[in-house]
Formats: sequence, structure tokens, C-alpha cells
Amino acid sequence: MRKPATNSKRSKIAGFTLLEVMIAVVVFSVGLIGLGLLLTSSIRANHVGFVHSQATFVAESIADRMRANVPGVWLDAYDGTWDGAAAVPANNCGVGSPCTPAQVAARDVWAWGQMVSQLLPAGQGVVLCTPQALRPLPSAIALQTVPTYSGACTITLNWSEQSETDAGAVDSTFVWVVTP
Repeated sequence: MRKPATNSKRSKIAGFTLLEVMIAVVVFSVGLIGLGLLLTSSIRANHVGFVHSQATFVAESIADRMRANVPGVWLDAYDGTWDGAAAVPANNCGVGSPCTPAQVAARDVWAWGQMVSQLLPAGQGVVLCTPQALRPLPSAIALQTVPTYSGACTITLNWSEQSETDAGAVDSTFVWVVTP
């Protein structure tokens, strides 16, 4: 008895060879490695974007505090370098003796320094306000009426963040010029 011709053809083309399977595994592995690298890169980029958003939030926070205490800005009470190492201000403000603009500013910059150190890795904030030339400091009575500040304040934030490559930490800076 003879076997049909179709069986002999089937036996020659049935299944994959070991070489074809190994090539498929290599191609699949390269794809998975690329996917893993892409995921790692996207996580780093997401974190960098998050930290930059935090820097914007922190800068807006001190700008809002300065807008609420313009007499303190006129007195240069916000100027300086601030981080989490600042001591808690000893304000003895109460119902009978309200805080002065300088005391409010001392509380504001202390709280802001704490925020900078908590939200930005190795963060430090600098505020420098410069009044317009030839504009005198308002009198004590005029300061009580909350005058507008005739100048600009530069808010600079510095922090250290992981770079998108494996180069390690890099220093980053955010600078914002506002008029309180």
C-alpha cells in the first residue's frame, strides 16, 4: 500500500525550525527591552514635569503672600534666601497687639522656606525686590493704607533633580519677576 502524496508534503512543511523560533524570541526580547526603556524615560520625564509644576506653585505662593502684605515688601522684609533651615519667628501677635507688616513677612518667609524645602528636592528660594529709581519709601501713615509697590520682585528657586539621562542630579532654576 502506498501513502498518499499529500502526507509527504505535509511532513516537509509542518512546524517551525529551531532557528526560526530563536529569531522570533530575539526580536520579541529587543521589543520588550525598548518598551522598558521607554517606560523608564517617561517616568523620569513625568517626575521632572511634576517638580517644575511644584516650583511654579511655590513661586506663586510667595507672590500671593507679598501681594497681601505690600507694606512688608516696601520694608524689604521679604528679601533674602529662604529654605527649611530658618528658625520659627517669635511673633507675639494677638488680639491686643496685631502683627506689624515686618512680623507678617517674617512668618510668611518662614512658612515659604518650609514649603520650598518640602516640595523641591534640595530646594532654596531667593526673593529680591527692587523699587523704581527715584521713588521714595512711603511714610508710615501711607504704608498703613497698603500702597502699591512701584518696582519688581525677582523670585528665584533652585533645586536639584534627576536628569533624563543617567548623568545623575542636575541643578535647576526657576526665575519669576513679579510686581506685588
